Amino acid sequence: MDAIVEILLEWGLTGLLIAAFTESFISPVLPDLLLIPLALANPQNAIYYGLAATFISVLGGLIGYMLGLKIGLPAARRFIPDRYLDKISCTVKENALWAVFLASLSPIPYKFVSITAGALKINLPLFLVISFLGRGKRFLLEGVLIYYFGPQAVEMFTQHKDDLLIISLIIIAVAGLIAYIMNRSKKTETVVDEL
Repeated sequence: MDAIVEILLEWGLTGLLIAAFTESFISPVLPDLLLIPLALANPQNAIYYGLAATFISVLGGLIGYMLGLKIGLPAARRFIPDRYLDKISCTVKENALWAVFLASLSPIPYKFVSITAGALKINLPLFLVISFLGRGKRFLLEGVLIYYFGPQAVEMFTQHKDDLLIISLIIIAVAGLIAYIMNRSKKTETVVDEL
């Protein structure tokens, strides 16, 4: 895999785009392995690299979604380890919006997320928007940090990665709780109106 990363790095932006696109449905090469060195080598282009990786990754996710739609959930089990598929399936059934967003940020490979989303027939526009937000938070954040802080950004990110994840999860949990309460109150109002 190191040889593949070296070749893709030699290709520069093209290599990054290939990695970001294919990682979304088949490839094991993480785009971060290319994005960070490219952004550090050209900090003035770091945000552009992050944005490009985000868009291309979501396009690749569309391919994964279509694969999942085509092969369906039973066939997806052949390609996706049960531990990932079961986690994603349970979470998606409860709340598709948050499931796709959290999974696109998590260590679960994004290809598993995109294929499972298609297999579970999640609303496609919703999948694309949430994937863009999740992937953008990952790649665009790296680009922005490197643009403004250079090599110190990598050090900051690696030292505070757990803190950033915890803060993100807390924000998401609070937003989810607010959405749940609002949804619950609307249902209660509907029941009261029907009486």
